[in-house]
Amino acid sequence: MATRYFILLSVILAGLDQYTKFLAKSLVDPMDLELLAAGEIGAVRNEIIPDFFYLTLNFNKGIAWGMLPEWSEYFTGFAILMVFVILWILRKLDKDEVWFKIALSFQMAGAIGNMADRLLYKKVTDFLDITLFPNANVNYSWTLFNRGFEFHLPYDWPIFNLADSFVVVGTVVLVIVLIFLREEPAPAATAPAMAVAGGVSLTAHPSENKFEDAEVEMTHPGNVEMEEALIEIPIDEDGEKLVPLEDADKAHPEEIEGMLGSARHPKDETVKPDSTPATDPEKKKLHDLSRRPEQDK
Repeated sequence: MATRYFILLSVILAGLDQYTKFLAKSLVDPMDLELLAAGEIGAVRNEIIPDFFYLTLNFNKGIAWGMLPEWSEYFTGFAILMVFVILWILRKLDKDEVWFKIALSFQMAGAIGNMADRLLYKKVTDFLDITLFPNANVNYSWTLFNRGFEFHLPYDWPIFNLADSFVVVGTVVLVIVLIFLREEPAPAATAPAMAVAGGVSLTAHPSENKFEDAEVEMTHPGNVEMEEALIEIPIDEDGEKLVPLEDADKAHPEEIEGMLGSARHPKDETVKPDSTPATDPEKKKLHDLSRRPEQDK
């Protein structure tokens, strides 16, 4: 498929991400939205599926899990660079590498979606809130490098958006393609193709002693200079080279005599049978068989 279709897919997915963010912000009162954006009030959870899925509007200046908020401008530049790199890779891929292009399209859609938020609002809008293992009641705690860590079930997954999901999906598909689906490039042919006049090319197979027809590309006379045909000079059973007919006039007279034989009749002479009966029995028999019927009368 053409690259433009995958670019269109990225644009559609990025537009879907922006539309869902707009719907999430429209569910919040405008006054509360300003206070929430300024960080003066906390996010409010709206339960959609009990104990599992919530809509929780939140604004994030950093990356995943709210990390590195002071690097927001660098993340914007990195997202722009990522989009251009993916576009360059898409143009370099073959047309049949569809899954590879789909994976890159999802990643580019995620980069465009969050990049638009950073350029317009200086922060990323998150609203998808999921609780993992809602019915579990397990607490884990351990100490590592003199620091305590705790893990609780149920676990509240960090709030995210569709753009984050597109990046994750694209990364997973890309890993699967690189490990399992992408084929190695076919090795180059060992035998060169023979160029033949008229635009036909034949691929030689010496081991099989045959030629395989390749694609025929016919061109109009005068468009390109016609290449001369490559031919092999045939060899007879005695190992002598046979000169092509069109090259016969270029051969030396002694070579022609050797190929045609020393005894040959001129073109303007008429061969007549010998009228004198041969003394040899075999020649006489041959002479009798070659006589015309009117000679017997």
